[in-house]
Amino acid sequence: MDARHPELAVGDRVTYTAGRRSDWTRACRRGCVAATPVFDRYTTTWWVPVQPDGAAEDTEPKWVRRDRIVDVATPT
Repeated sequence: MDARHPELAVGDRVTYTAGRRSDWTRACRRGCVAATPVFDRYTTTWWVPVQPDGAAEDTEPKWVRRDRIVDVATPT
């Protein structure tokens, strides 16, 4: 598990879609990458731990699939 996602790093701001793929009314949400993304070799999916905006600091991050992230902004 030493694979690193080339586009995402801890502290990056992300915009991601919430809800199911078949739901056309799903909303975009924003948050901050809380830890290093994890690659699941069995499903070939990148999972990104995201701390949603407005969540308390001690709230567990949400696991978001990389393919649901639509925008990434690296802090300057």
